[in-house]
Amino acid sequence: MKKISFLFLLLAQMAVFAQVTEHKSPGDTIGPFTTITFEEPSSNISVIASPANIWQIGVPQKTLFNQAWSLPRAIVTDTLGNYPENNHSTFEFGFGPSAMGGFYAGWFFWSIFIDFRHQFDTDTLQDGGYISVSWDAGQTFLNILDDTISQQYFCVTPLHPEPLAWGNTNLYQENQTLFNGEHGFSGKSNGWVQSCMAWFQIAVKNQFLALDYDTIIYRFNFISDNIPSSREGWMIDQIRLFSIDIGGGIRELMPGTQRSFVTPNPAINDALVTLNKIYQDVDFQLYNNIGKCMERRSVSNSDQFTLDVSKLPSGTYFLKILLDRQYSETRKIMILR
Repeated sequence: MKKISFLFLLLAQMAVFAQVTEHKSPGDTIGPFTTITFEEPSSNISVIASPANIWQIGVPQKTLFNQAWSLPRAIVTDTLGNYPENNHSTFEFGFGPSAMGGFYAGWFFWSIFIDFRHQFDTDTLQDGGYISVSWDAGQTFLNILDDTISQQYFCVTPLHPEPLAWGNTNLYQENQTLFNGEHGFSGKSNGWVQSCMAWFQIAVKNQFLALDYDTIIYRFNFISDNIPSSREGWMIDQIRLFSIDIGGGIRELMPGTQRSFVTPNPAINDALVTLNKIYQDVDFQLYNNIGKCMERRSVSNSDQFTLDVSKLPSGTYFLKILLDRQYSETRKIMILR
């Protein structure tokens, strides 16, 4: 009976992870931690209260915007009419203890990936939409292309002139600006587009949690100038938050160079983690499959450590290990009851 239960659990977990393979990103995909389809209320979405805010969650009923990506609802700059002139409308997607929903994804040191489906229909290089990010619980916001606070954004720079195929995809660029000078989407998308934006840790010596921020808030802004356009605006659906173990400045281990081993796996009460040699500094965290940190510890001058999983429910967990501040590994652990 236990074998059948384990097989069912394994198949269920495989079905969850299959959702994030769409971008063909390298490395182990962790998550998704949350997916917003707008079919039911989400504490992670906040439409800024204002009489002028035209963002609406509902069934789109326009000429171009006539169907959501995930039926039946999406978030649209008005589900029925064209957008007005002189408008600035916003909604936010946030997570962390200080965000609107209190959703905590304590795995920032892996990577942060946000992707979404959207359509836009605006005056080219005049009206349109842009995304800004806040790392200080909403006190300040920066356009994602101008994010120099975290310095983690997968941007295209003179040092990295080619966009990373597994980072930012189908985003606006530096030379695409709206009437107010912000970089943003404008013109006609001609149907649904899948865009992705990503942050990751740039590891430096003696720095472990390079992305150990408390709260992250993404603000989706739509703006229009004072010229009537008779266009439909911006429609967004299926916003996903997930992570990919991509390494970074810390060396990601190549196949055949595994440095940590977990036994037994699946585990019931205890799991022994054996390392390939003695390391001076061993930092590790154990996360469940919604990003909650279940245990965080460090050991010194050791080639093994034990995880007590006797009080944890059945499921898939992720053990992130940093060895001597140089080598990063992630291990998936199954826990059975």
